[in-house]
Amino acid sequence: MNYELKRYGKCKPTPELQSLEERAKNIVIKTVNLAKHRVGIRQELDELADGAAYAWEGHRLNLSSIVTPIAITGEEFITKTIEKDWQLTDVFKYHLQYMGETCDEVSHYYYFEAIFSQPTAAYPIPQATGSVFFKIEDKHTEKEKAPVMWFRIEGDATDHDVRYVAPTPDWILALIQKKMIFFKRIETIKLF
Repeated sequence: MNYELKRYGKCKPTPELQSLEERAKNIVIKTVNLAKHRVGIRQELDELADGAAYAWEGHRLNLSSIVTPIAITGEEFITKTIEKDWQLTDVFKYHLQYMGETCDEVSHYYYFEAIFSQPTAAYPIPQATGSVFFKIEDKHTEKEKAPVMWFRIEGDATDHDVRYVAPTPDWILALIQKKMIFFKRIETIKLF
């Protein structure tokens, strides 16, 4: 007797053959719908894409104000974005510093670091800080276009385009809290 027939009582149907793109699309739709099921909202992938485009309409950052000298105007742009657009100064204190620049055959890169902290009355000197690293790319091949800017949260491996993704206070606060928990664990370890 066939093992499948013995185990299940009848043979399992053969899965429908799909292209890799169709399978990937179905997995994304299934995952998003599963997450949205708790909220009671189910959407197709096209509807989700339209919704994301609508949500960012009018809220995308315009990088055209970053002009030569890019190190100076980039720092001004990042400061304005942190304070006015992302409103992170409502929750955190921060310090922005220029880290340097590099150059290759195609582009010139400028690096900045914003160090966020959350001092309180109990601890005016912050227990931990969280950094957000910014990278501005000025392409030599496209002089008429505005530079492109990405940011990366400390400890994360993903670069996010500042035109489409904004760090939230919860994101940075989670980083600071993780570091505080890590430091407390280190204090409890007795090496000697």
